[in-house]
Amino acid sequence: MKILSFSSCFPSSADPISGIFVLRRLSALAKLAEVKVVHPISQFPYYRGMYPEPDAQQENLDDLEVYHPIYFYIPGLFKRFDPWFYSRGIFHWLRKHFCSSGKPDVLDAHFAWPDGVAVSYLARSLGIPCVITLRGTINPRYRIPCFKKRLSYAMRNASSVISVSKAMADIAVELGADPQSVYVIPNGVDTAMFRHAPAGQARIQLGLPEDAPLIVSVGSLKAPKGFEDLIKAVSSLPINVQLVIVGGQTDGGAYLRRLGKIVDEKGLAGRVTFAGRQPHETVATYLNAADVSVLASHAEGCPNVVLESLACGTPVVATSVGGIPELIRPGENGELVPVKEPNVLSETLRKSLSKSWSRESVRQSVDGRTWDSVAGRILCVFGTVLEKRL
Repeated sequence: MKILSFSSCFPSSADPISGIFVLRRLSALAKLAEVKVVHPISQFPYYRGMYPEPDAQQENLDDLEVYHPIYFYIPGLFKRFDPWFYSRGIFHWLRKHFCSSGKPDVLDAHFAWPDGVAVSYLARSLGIPCVITLRGTINPRYRIPCFKKRLSYAMRNASSVISVSKAMADIAVELGADPQSVYVIPNGVDTAMFRHAPAGQARIQLGLPEDAPLIVSVGSLKAPKGFEDLIKAVSSLPINVQLVIVGGQTDGGAYLRRLGKIVDEKGLAGRVTFAGRQPHETVATYLNAADVSVLASHAEGCPNVVLESLACGTPVVATSVGGIPELIRPGENGELVPVKEPNVLSETLRKSLSKSWSRESVRQSVDGRTWDSVAGRILCVFGTVLEKRL
């Protein structure tokens, strides 16, 4: 089976951390089928014209062939047309390089927006079935009419839809996807990298206090991740509680400065550390160092950081959004809290920090969630798609 996967969020030599979870799934899938990856890169201005044949840089990552074609887009404007720019920008390159000597059997789109919508356009033009995976980008858009119209087109025209959470699967059906062709397949976790290690050893390695209660939160520094709520919650906890936020800036540092101002206003200087963006190996060390990890997001798909924390044996306090309730068993491997409720979050953290958690039980809650097992289920979906076309 020839699978051509598309993802606008994917690692590259220039950014080896972005979309690492997509790489993990495709690397596992490549053990079972022929997989090649297209990682389109938006660029403005494009002085050679709006729709030239793009030059696609090629590189190999985890034995996967990855192509980086460039397409035109306008930053900040006409965002509802991003999938159209995406599909038009790479159409001729795609047809020349992947369809002239034998078409792929399946087009595999990661993220509903812009990839899913764009690939649904390409699939129709090329006569190739497409499968769309919902990972979270559908959440903020499907209620907005101009986005909803395009997302609905993609859901109705996809041969199958894979969702990493039940909540997003329901959205797909609401938008017109055939319920019989919607599958819930949560993300996997790299248990070789994310595994339990002694907290004391991890703290020494990171230069963190060995005796202070420690909360770690991992995520890109942007408002929907709920870091403001988390900092406010920590301000109500005992003064010896430390918070480390691990994540990179996405807006030139504006949101980091905003968070820093809240830290100063709450008198938390010395108690809150911004560790910046870190390699996955270091993220695992931070999670092992923590007494509790926190994800205070306002919306999510199936956040890998929750799975990664659990695989390290570290309990998770997280908001009850997206696929998180499908991962957290309150009282067993973590706790759930409502969105944008710093006081509730603070009280839940207080109780969680005082509780004696079984790290082994927490770790066992993600047993079997390997990327290889996920890949096997994904391949079955693709097989069903092709059988229906016979």
